[in-house]
Amino acid sequence: MKIFSAVLLTPLLIFLGLLLWLAQEPEVVTVEIPADATAVLSDVRFSLPDGWEWGRLETEAGNIRWGRTTVVPSRATVVFLPGLSAPLEVYFETFSRLRAEGFNVLAMDWPGQGGSTRGSDDPQKIHATTLTGHVDALDLLLGQTLDGASSQPQLLVGLSMGAQLGTRLLARGEHTFDAAALITPAYAIYGGRPNSIDKVLLHSLQAIGFGERYSPGSQAWQFDMDVYHERASQCSHPNDRTKLWQSSMVANPALKVGGYTNSFVLALAESAELARLAAIEGRFDLPVWMPIAGSDVFVDNAAAQAACDALAQCELKEYPQARHCLFEEADAYYRPFVDDLIVFLNRQAGDAL
Repeated sequence: MKIFSAVLLTPLLIFLGLLLWLAQEPEVVTVEIPADATAVLSDVRFSLPDGWEWGRLETEAGNIRWGRTTVVPSRATVVFLPGLSAPLEVYFETFSRLRAEGFNVLAMDWPGQGGSTRGSDDPQKIHATTLTGHVDALDLLLGQTLDGASSQPQLLVGLSMGAQLGTRLLARGEHTFDAAALITPAYAIYGGRPNSIDKVLLHSLQAIGFGERYSPGSQAWQFDMDVYHERASQCSHPNDRTKLWQSSMVANPALKVGGYTNSFVLALAESAELARLAAIEGRFDLPVWMPIAGSDVFVDNAAAQAACDALAQCELKEYPQARHCLFEEADAYYRPFVDDLIVFLNRQAGDAL
């Protein structure tokens, strides 16, 4: 009997030891931040858009920071949904371009990032146990700012996680959109992660109270010298736009976010599946433009292709060699992508002036 108990107990102890090892949070190596780390923010391209106004909204997912710019006369309103971890400051250049083309812009920081309140006591951790609250927060914002406010077209533009959550919003059918640009949508994480083994480990870590620990491979915010020196970046080809994320966080430390928690990885994967199914099952029918990046290492392009194929009105456009963060790409990729986005939005807005 004792031998039998030992046989059962030993693998359990090994598994518990593995969990405790995985739950360790890495120490961040201190990097001396260069004196000119925020110099890129003085570039006029990245300045606050004309007429920009900030707002705040209390939601069940936290206090949300949002912003808008309106132009008179306007052709349509673009609802912009940012990607994972990115504050709205990263997209000011694009907002200014949209305004110049006659579009009002309404955008929000997701709960847990940007200027919105965070999901855990550690403000640098991207944490949530479900992303339904993110969609609910967007739902509430639109209800208070857009619904019934204009007869002009309303166009949704979302990047990565923003495209994923925007898809879930469209599937609810509670707000009228005339078209959507779902850009490098996070319908599945690159490389099939988290796989079944990952999920067992993550659920186990969550069950024993480590849901708010950084997931394996994640850590607190750290200044990236490779990005600063334009040597390397998985997000985009190194250029000034690549610097906007961390430069904004140096300028305003309240914006800092690091990696994701164990619980957040599970929530993101669950939300990705919900969004993918919503698209594949055709739960909304409107013109969709779906750009993907040929060198994306964050999301699975095959999932985007399958979703676009299933939608009634979807055009998929691949940008070969471009990387995931198309709004932060070098000019060779950013300019044709944004030009194509404007063409799509113009087509939907028509002669609305």
